[in-house]
Amino acid sequence: MTTNTVNLKMSGKITYDDSISVDQAANIILLLNSEENEDNAETKMPVAIDSYRTSAYKNSGRIVTSAQDALNRSNAKTNPEKIVALGKYIMQDGGNSFTAQEIKSQFHRAREIAPKNFSRDLNCAIREGWIDEATPGNYYITNKINGIFDGNFKFPKAGSHVSRTRSANKATKEKPEVFSEIDEFSPQIEGIPDYAKMKTEADRVLWALYFAKNNNINGLKTSAIAWLTNELGNAVDSKNISRAARSHRAGNRINHSTNDKTLRITENGEAFLKEMTVEGV
Repeated sequence: MTTNTVNLKMSGKITYDDSISVDQAANIILLLNSEENEDNAETKMPVAIDSYRTSAYKNSGRIVTSAQDALNRSNAKTNPEKIVALGKYIMQDGGNSFTAQEIKSQFHRAREIAPKNFSRDLNCAIREGWIDEATPGNYYITNKINGIFDGNFKFPKAGSHVSRTRSANKATKEKPEVFSEIDEFSPQIEGIPDYAKMKTEADRVLWALYFAKNNNINGLKTSAIAWLTNELGNAVDSKNISRAARSHRAGNRINHSTNDKTLRITENGEAFLKEMTVEGV
């Protein structure tokens, strides 16, 4: 007996595109049109869709049937590991890449709270070589993560820079007062390369000062720079900041205030970062 199928495609807060039975499509549309379920549609729809997908996955030979199943099978424990597992889950449908927003949606579908500092955890996965950027804002899982859903997968041991990042900033856990009005610390600013692409401590310090000025903060003390760079995903130890800033101070890209003891980015420093974008850094 042949089952008639239809293609159902939705976009918005919930994204879905698949061939399903007429009855399944009718049930989904009924749920969407139900006034009683209007407030809960965003929560209930992923559950309904996952239940419809489960049988399709089994018939097609796919391993993972839901976002929660992806987390369980991958043994993901940390936020970067969970981002990788959910990214792999998205790509099993045949896609070549995924976006940060798609991953955040999968956290919701897995009944998990998305990381508070998602950008930092994503960059951690990138630094470990688990994720790479295909095009700006679009990511893919690297070959380091082969077999993630086999059942006995273990994530590669995190690199030594992770422990250095944590130990270097034990004294800077408290959010500095200068950042009190800022809620999210994104490692991406339009017009300059992402923070993750800064290869030297000197350039990371310069990027942090650009971030400050971009948020109407005139200058930062070394303790605030250490905290910010840690928050962005690759810390510069407060003991190294003066030395790291030396080359940019010599090039008049950073100056030092004798009044409040802060470091500030100059117009030359801003131009330096923007030129890095032109050069494709």
